[in-house]
Amino acid sequence: MHSIRTKIELLAALAALGCSTGVAPPIGEDRDGPPQRGGVLRTAFFTDVRGLDAATAFDTAASAIESLVYDGLVTYDDAGKLVPQLAERIDVSPDGKRYSFPLRRGVSFHDGAELTAADVKRSIERALHVKTPCPVPSYYERIVGFSAYHDGKADDLTGVKLDGDYQITIELTEPDATFLHIMALPIVAPVCKSAGKVWERTFASKPCGAGPFKVTRYENGQIIKLVRHDGYWEKGKPYLDGIDWFLSMQSFTQRFKFEQGDLDYIRELSEADSLLYRTTPAWRGRGAWEPSLTTGGAFMNTEMAPFDNRHVRRAVSYAIDREQLASVRPGHVRAHAKMVPNVLIAPEPGYPQQTFDYARALEEMRLGGYPYDPKTGQGGYPKEVPYLAILDSYAQTAAEIYQQQLAKIGIRLKIQVVGWPTFLAKTSRRKTAQMGFAGWHADFPDASTFFEPILATKSIQDEESQNAAFFSNRQLDDVLDRARRSTDEAERKRLYREAEDIVVQEAPWATSYTYSYLELWQPYLHGYRPHPVLSQHVRHAWIDGGQKKVAARGCSRGLRALDRFTCPERGAGRSTLALAGGPR
Repeated sequence: MHSIRTKIELLAALAALGCSTGVAPPIGEDRDGPPQRGGVLRTAFFTDVRGLDAATAFDTAASAIESLVYDGLVTYDDAGKLVPQLAERIDVSPDGKRYSFPLRRGVSFHDGAELTAADVKRSIERALHVKTPCPVPSYYERIVGFSAYHDGKADDLTGVKLDGDYQITIELTEPDATFLHIMALPIVAPVCKSAGKVWERTFASKPCGAGPFKVTRYENGQIIKLVRHDGYWEKGKPYLDGIDWFLSMQSFTQRFKFEQGDLDYIRELSEADSLLYRTTPAWRGRGAWEPSLTTGGAFMNTEMAPFDNRHVRRAVSYAIDREQLASVRPGHVRAHAKMVPNVLIAPEPGYPQQTFDYARALEEMRLGGYPYDPKTGQGGYPKEVPYLAILDSYAQTAAEIYQQQLAKIGIRLKIQVVGWPTFLAKTSRRKTAQMGFAGWHADFPDASTFFEPILATKSIQDEESQNAAFFSNRQLDDVLDRARRSTDEAERKRLYREAEDIVVQEAPWATSYTYSYLELWQPYLHGYRPHPVLSQHVRHAWIDGGQKKVAARGCSRGLRALDRFTCPERGAGRSTLALAGGPR
């Protein structure tokens, strides 16, 4: 609970200096009217972004920006329904094994080149090439010729065919209920010829697609600057001149920049700041909660001791008190004990899910060969278990709670706090991380995305593995394959229930909570609401220039005593985090 506690203590320190701990009122007023062109939207990420190559960058932060840089054959409308994007329409054969996509004419890439069917095929093959570290190639394994191509035994992905210059056809080996969903992912979005036919690392910092915005500046840990793609195919859009997306910005800093009008939209609030906004009358009715499409918890690497022992994994799942976890961030965090969020599959009586049962946890430790006596503190697993968590995040807070709870069954965690890029690198590399934070946000609105990329055998890779537990179970693999083949929704729901039961019994994850963000934006920002599928989908937003009083507020009125520290125009420009002893 260190990160939450630190921020609360800092708020108290500010109050002691004579500063209000309330939040400033919204900037501007709501006004009706048609969308305006112009203006730059400014927002921030708590984390860094490792790269913007759609074929390889698959984390939530990168995906939000990739959705602005790339357009795909299909996408989701504002209601979350699949619709054509670069395709004019979608033609599906009666047997569900052949999809044809006639392309829009006159679509241009950021470099001015016209989009053709050959570009679509080249981009798909590039993403699925044997040398491309694509994190989820198995999503596309039903494309005819995938295995031979992805294994480097064929030069061509035979199931992707050109039907003239402006139509692409994709043939599948069997029906796939998720196929249009995976075609909506940025992974296979068309990229410029500068990306090459084979993946190269340099494209990640110089992305080029056919989306509404293009990248003009990319500095790791600092900023990604996007500007309008003037040749965008959807006439009159985007409305914004550009987007400045700041990176590695602490949530506390984001809040005060938002109050000053230096950020227009935020969602990574601390619990203390979130509560302030939720209880301030001027902000009542503003903002919205993001749909909860996230499952969080702890992964256990099943290839490494002690978690190659199923009983030890089960002991961990029984030892976690999920309600205690949720109490740390009420509103944002809810106790959750199954893989699929309730938004996609609501639990029913008897639905399989993990439970908190201290006696069962002790019994599983005994069955695993590591009995523990809570009265004497003797026994348990004899070594400390390294646990990877992300610096200054809820994952770090949860780790400290897990540490206390698992100590009661004889498992001692040694928390290792690292930055986001390091976390991704370590957890995705085979036999590197024993245990750590596990979190998954839906790639698309289907239960399969909470099993296949993170728990299926085919998702295991030596590097860039999304299956951080390196979990392999033939029964689960079979259930997931049958669920993807089926077009009967009742049958698919039954099969995913069976998959949940396997996870309960095998416990490669200790599922613990689901997380929602409270998203806030100033009244002068229009055209934005949390999307039912796409995270931070700001591509249609626009700014009321008459209401955005740039720099009119100066500094937050709650920080007058600290203006010289927090306002770059008034002094040294030290951040509020520096005052708390944090990094400058």
